Amino acid sequence: METVRIPDSEKQALMALIPADATQRVAIGTLGPKGTSSEHIARLMLHCVGDPESCRIVLKDTFEQCMDALVDAHIELALVPHAYSHINAFYMHPELEPISVFYGSTPEYGLAARADFPYHEELLSTETVATHPAPIPMLQHHFDHPVKLATVSSTSQAADHVASGRYNIALTNEQAVEEYNLKFVYRFSRIPMTWTVFSRRKDLNDRGSA
Repeated sequence: METVRIPDSEKQALMALIPADATQRVAIGTLGPKGTSSEHIARLMLHCVGDPESCRIVLKDTFEQCMDALVDAHIELALVPHAYSHINAFYMHPELEPISVFYGSTPEYGLAARADFPYHEELLSTETVATHPAPIPMLQHHFDHPVKLATVSSTSQAADHVASGRYNIALTNEQAVEEYNLKFVYRFSRIPMTWTVFSRRKDLNDRGSA
């Protein structure tokens, strides 16, 4: 079941930064392109908090770009999964602060291929699988032999590379499978995960408007 669970205290912190009567839509940045788990969770989060029309989701190629955009005030918030290996850079940045932490289960993950590709499991000994680094352990849990990998910046980009013919198999999620007209050839599961929403430090914002 697709689930986002945000405690009331965390909702209040988010709603303070996403007021329903805002005259300008709040920009929340996360990893793109369209079809990533991060985009999916951002949409669910906005529905859970209140009026999704009060925000616009800005998709960046990397989380580092999200951080730069947040620091430079091009976006107001950034949504980052705790599976992102360099999330500590957000926590340690002197101009940023976490304002909400919540649970959000990703779409289903699995191996996907183009509809006309004749997949069989033996191909995993020769084919290269396009994948974001974060879900790689899923392969190790489901297959008892090494798999050749090409790491890319997101699960959605992995699906795009398969759709364009650059690779034949991607480790990706259900949203990206639909977005790029692929088919699952091996299903894993959803990933239960926690997420942090970051903003610029309030004292810096106040100082800049003084």
